[in-house]
Amino acid sequence: MNDIIAHLEESIQDEFFSKAERRGLRELIGEKPLDQHQLNFLRSKIYEMANARVTPDNYKFIIEWIKAANSALITSDKQEASDVYFSPGDSCRAAIIHQLNSAIREVKICVFTISDDLITDTIITSHKKGVNVQIITDNDKMEDEGSDIEQLAGEGIPVKIDSTPNHMHHKFMVVDERALLTGSYNWTRSAARYNHENILLTRETPVVRSYLKEFSQLWKEMSVFR
Repeated sequence: MNDIIAHLEESIQDEFFSKAERRGLRELIGEKPLDQHQLNFLRSKIYEMANARVTPDNYKFIIEWIKAANSALITSDKQEASDVYFSPGDSCRAAIIHQLNSAIREVKICVFTISDDLITDTIITSHKKGVNVQIITDNDKMEDEGSDIEQLAGEGIPVKIDSTPNHMHHKFMVVDERALLTGSYNWTRSAARYNHENILLTRETPVVRSYLKEFSQLWKEMSVFR
């Protein structure tokens, strides 16, 4: 495992991921089959390294590096491109926070309400790192006690709201046009503590593109908050 991490660190330092480096990484991974825990750990390390080195000038390389590094892991990963999480408990919240921390370029959030301070703090941290965050939410729910929408908008994050008598009831997020989180889970403290809810995480390209299309359409229709 240490050899793989060292190889990843070397490949990102010079901002040139050569064919030889990619082949060497696949060979290292192929020497000993990795279990799911190890694969998840390596994915986290990949995004951690990328976040530490990304700048406005090199983000295109960083995105390509992430794709190349992850493609090497896929050869050992026999799982489907989807995972599921359930509440009560921390797993749904942790999945949201992990994807936010993994974001390199952009995050598109379309949710009914946001009142979980842990999630809110992570959104703000991503925004401050230079990630392009956009939020669509419901105009009625943002008036609820504990809603964090005003705080998020106050940080300079673009927010749009539904101004019709109906509700904007979606609950999904797309990260870097590659990963989609969706499901019944509300981004609230009570959802983590008490409610029986769910999140589906998928990286299936046609599904992700469909949600991106929906987000783009809603962004055109919704009203700018303040």
